[in-house]
Order: sequence, then C-alpha cells, then structure tokens
Amino acid sequence: MKQKGLLWIIFLIGIGSTTACSMMNKTKSEAERHYSDQTMPSTSSSTSVKEKEELYNELSRNANLPKLVEHSTQFEQDISFVAKMEGDPKQVESKDDTLDGQWYGSIFLMRNRNTPIYLNLSSIKKENWPKSGDILRIKGTPIGYLYTSYKNERVDMLDIKAKKLEIISYDNKDVTKSDTIETDQYKVEITETDILRDVFDEPTLVIYYNFKNKKDITSIPPLRTYFFFRQNGEYLKSTILGELDKLNPKALNRDTLEPNGEMLYYEIFKLPNEEIPVNLEVYDDEYHLLNTLEIAVTAKK
Repeated sequence: MKQKGLLWIIFLIGIGSTTACSMMNKTKSEAERHYSDQTMPSTSSSTSVKEKEELYNELSRNANLPKLVEHSTQFEQDISFVAKMEGDPKQVESKDDTLDGQWYGSIFLMRNRNTPIYLNLSSIKKENWPKSGDILRIKGTPIGYLYTSYKNERVDMLDIKAKKLEIISYDNKDVTKSDTIETDQYKVEITETDILRDVFDEPTLVIYYNFKNKKDITSIPPLRTYFFFRQNGEYLKSTILGELDKLNPKALNRDTLEPNGEMLYYEIFKLPNEEIPVNLEVYDDEYHLLNTLEIAVTAKK
C-alpha cells in the first residue's frame, strides 16, 4: 500500500474535522445497490457455517488491526458480509486527488460494535445510499486503511470499497424466548442472577451461565460479542466488581474453553434499577435476532 499524504477528512463517527492520512489502493469499478437475494446471495445460504465463521473472524481482525490488512487473504479481494450503517455519509476534502470528493459511511460488524469500518460509497448511486440504522449486505473490497489523529492519538480505520449494497430486514415475530440459546458454535444456558456491589459501591448484576464450546477450536464465551442486556431501553455497561469473595468460586469469567468443553461462567454489569427486569437480546454475525428473554433481577438466597 502506498502512502497518499495528509488530507482533511470529515471524521465519520461524529468528532468533527481532523487531519488524517490514508493508506490504500484504489480501483475503479461500477457498482449498484441491489434489493434481491438473487443478485447478491446471502452469506448464510452461500457458505457453510465454518466458512462464514472464518469470514467474520478475519474481517473482525482486519477491523481491529487495519494496518495489517495487506497481509490478509481478504486484501483486494471481493467479500460479501453483513454490517450496520451508523450516521450519515461524509465527503472527504483532500489535496490527494484519489481521495478528494470521495464519500464514506461508517459501518459496524455485530462482533465489533465499537470499531467502525469505513465504507467507500462513491461508486454507489447517491439515491441508493443507505441510511443510519440500515442493516446491509455488502459486496466490497478491502483496499487499505485510513488513519487520523484525534486527541493526540492515532486512530486506524479499515477501508472497504463498496461494489454492491442491499438493505435487508428480518421478521422477528417468532423469535425464541428461552434461557437456553444454542447454535452450531455454542450452547449457553442462563442459570441464575445475583446482585452485588462494584468498586464504586453501586449495584451490580451478576449473570451466571453454562457455556458449551461446540467449535473445533478453543473459544471464548459469546456473551461479550452477541448478547445484549438492556434495562429501560438502555444497554447495560460493564463494571469492576468489588465483592469478589461473594462470587461463585467455580464460575469463570474471561477464560477460554477447549472444544466440546462445558463450564460455568459469569458476567457482570452496572444495574441502574434493582426493581425492574433486564431484557436479553441475542444476535448472530448477520444481525439475525436469535433469542429474547426477560430476566428477573434477583439476588441469590
């Protein structure tokens, strides 16, 4: 990848105008937005479970470490994946002719909800651009990365050139409601809850669950990736537990698990209200809602 030099870019996650550099290869191609599954097959149907897992594993690594994208098998290759658009597209103003006037939007993988990928929309007709909140099936090419300086820190962002886009929606009318969630990759059973105090002496929700690793490789529990806990419509935030001595000593927290292993784990969250239940939503990599559950907030007896 060749360095293109300094540019002024409207930073796409809403932090204003900032000095940035780009590292990328540019290709020119016609691209259109498609609405039919026949024009762009879903990764769910066109690839095996293992292939899809490998696709999102590598794409997630590239999003987290975009400077290494040129060493990825996805670099300059067409890939098809699902992500969510956040915010409105922004146009780059740059002295670099390859970047000046280009339009970018921020997209997020389900397993990387805090790490934006920058999607170049310049080859997509403007009337077909996605809106904030749209779930997209994207055919695109990782072409490099952008980097910028924000608050004296460098921020790297994976750059993907969009070729085809499809806005997708799911029918969530018949979603399972269960304390046991099972996929081809894992099985999780919510067993009990507890209310303890964190290091700030604030109420903390402890969720205990059994995790079975159904992969053929060592894995971490999926709660940090695909499980979302809400109360009053707000996502619960993690915290630092203060009463460690009151935890079940058999429960693990961040440990990996061998293939076919099954162990008791726990997760902790700040609890804004001790009187109302918490709602769980479970997704997969392509934003399918797999399970919902209302969890009563109760302390262990």
